Amino acid sequence: MKKRTRRIFIKTAAAAALGYTSNTTAVEKPIMVINYLVDVLRSTNKPVCNAEAEKLLLKNNHSDYDLHLRNANLSIDEIILISKAIKTVHDENGPSLKSFSMSYNQNIKDEGVFSLVNTLPSTLTEIGLVQCGISDKGADALLAWAPSAPQLHWLCVEDNALSNNTKSRFIKYGKRTRGLLVVV
Repeated sequence: MKKRTRRIFIKTAAAAALGYTSNTTAVEKPIMVINYLVDVLRSTNKPVCNAEAEKLLLKNNHSDYDLHLRNANLSIDEIILISKAIKTVHDENGPSLKSFSMSYNQNIKDEGVFSLVNTLPSTLTEIGLVQCGISDKGADALLAWAPSAPQLHWLCVEDNALSNNTKSRFIKYGKRTRGLLVVV
């Protein structure tokens, strides 16, 4: 135990001597991690994605963020790339994603939903996938994912190619999940 205490003392003293503080590191890391997502958004060359990238850079509070890519005309490859970037931000202890929308992106379809449910963090409070060409298979994946986001209070999936049975399952899920509004 003595060695560990001594090691911590030496590291702390060295950091202080060089002018580093743990607060600086904590602030810099989320900014650096979010820059990866910013770069991915910019790489799409889509106006909606560029605008969201700028919002992320200008945001003063880097403890959480929202990402609204509505009507961005994203390809499935771009959706997968953005999904992976969101996961990277989360895995690297970056800011928490709170509100997320890819509504009105017709290319999401089931494949895009499969990518999203494998990468979206549990920190989500809102998700919008309105008019995204999603069928029952993608909806099933979304319903299976939803319980992993305990803070989720808004789930919008209207105007997709869902059967009445699947719509009914969303409605039932919303009714039995306290504080969750489901729009189907």
